[in-house]
Amino acid sequence: MLKQGAAWGLQNVLPYRFIGRNEAEMRVLLIVLALLAGAFLPQTQSVPIPERLFPETGWRVRGRLLEYWNSNGALPVFGLPLGPQRTATTPEGRFAAQQFERERLELHPEQNAPYDVQLGRLGDELLRRQGRDWRAEGRGETMAGRCRRFATTEREVCGPFLRYWQAVGLELGDAGVSERESTALFGLPLTAPRYETNSSGDRVLTQWFERARFELHPNNPAAFQVLLGRLGAELVGEQAPLPPLAIQPEPAAVLQGHTLRINAAVAGATAVRGSLGAAPLAFFADPDGGWRALGGVPVLTPVGTLPLRVEADLPDGRTAVQEVGVRVVDARYRAENINLPQAVRDMLERNKEAIAAERQLVNAIWPQATAERLWSGRFILPAEGRRSSSFGTNRSYNGGPVDSFHEGLDIANAVGTPVVAPARGRVMLAEPDLLVRGGAVILDHGQSVHTGFWHMSAVLVKPGELVEQGQIIGRIGAKGMVTGPHLHWDVRIGMVNVQPDEWLERSWP
Repeated sequence: MLKQGAAWGLQNVLPYRFIGRNEAEMRVLLIVLALLAGAFLPQTQSVPIPERLFPETGWRVRGRLLEYWNSNGALPVFGLPLGPQRTATTPEGRFAAQQFERERLELHPEQNAPYDVQLGRLGDELLRRQGRDWRAEGRGETMAGRCRRFATTEREVCGPFLRYWQAVGLELGDAGVSERESTALFGLPLTAPRYETNSSGDRVLTQWFERARFELHPNNPAAFQVLLGRLGAELVGEQAPLPPLAIQPEPAAVLQGHTLRINAAVAGATAVRGSLGAAPLAFFADPDGGWRALGGVPVLTPVGTLPLRVEADLPDGRTAVQEVGVRVVDARYRAENINLPQAVRDMLERNKEAIAAERQLVNAIWPQATAERLWSGRFILPAEGRRSSSFGTNRSYNGGPVDSFHEGLDIANAVGTPVVAPARGRVMLAEPDLLVRGGAVILDHGQSVHTGFWHMSAVLVKPGELVEQGQIIGRIGAKGMVTGPHLHWDVRIGMVNVQPDEWLERSWP
């Protein structure tokens, strides 16, 4: 560190069959058990290596170097990254290192922390590059205030430079800020103070140290009168500006649970990715040279602004970044409260491991994004029948907060009614008798768009099969946790459920 002085996680309603229950109990089960596609058990996830992208320069810092940067002064001390972490040859040897505006951070994994990261001697390197022999230079300017003489280099540090040197240091575990910690950060003084022109064109009183250059800016506020020179930038040169990244969400205002298209344009991009709120977006190249993605606004997103972030990788290794807001509009979904009988709670508890395993099987498919767009035009309704439950109905349980919703469209009809593919797609899952979903099929339509079909009495396709729009893929049934024959139809973009009717009414993207 730089030194300076439940409830239940039910998500979707899928019905359950209880023989001999009365009609009221059946309705509760019909509504409640659609939540079983949600989270019961926590999922084990690997811990990602910390990483930060700096949009000002387009470079990333990760792992131990990021931890060190954050803990020992961050932007005022080290500045922004000017390149990737790479193997660098320095006067001190060959190390994995990363260049910053004011310093070079070097990895020494053979050392124990905090000495596993060390700082380059950029002050000394730049003086030698300039052909300056600091040992032969004279006394320089006199600075008012207390002085401290360093016998090793026979230089004095005085006044505001001394106060800054003594107030700031690396975190080595000493009480306060010790000279050892200040020396570890800045090194020893090499030159006397003298007026020099810095890389910004300002003529300022300057003193060089082994790892830094102190500059006095007396017209700044007191806390910023001593600044550190941009030695790293002077050593490696200034970067070309990042090309502009233009992003355009269509529409700019989106109803909860609805779809939007995101267009992105940046010169020379090799890959583009993004996120809408917490949901990742998969971008694909357009024939016109731009990039596009489809996204969905989750049903329970609060009305307001949802952040849209897009990153574009460039040929030189940098990443251009742009963020805008997408306005979220109230879709006015119906809301209902459900009281869970103890018998339902007991049933869910008994089956929680099987339910979680089924959910994991299905949820592994939704995030998959194949580049080929298999569908064209509008989707068609996958089955004839009565709409028995609408998409997006908000739900609370036992008087608690609204924390779930109906994830799809239910179509009731007789057992055996044909279920057809709403659009061309590839079969990703074909299971005849899942515990919750019964006969289940998932189609991948390409570019992050999937559809799911639950409770079928017969599954008539196989995994890997390519099906055409209108082709029969199964038959309506009452399998799984249901109270009567119907088809539950999901439309998803990634992990986000979206309104199926919207895909019937218009062509995406």
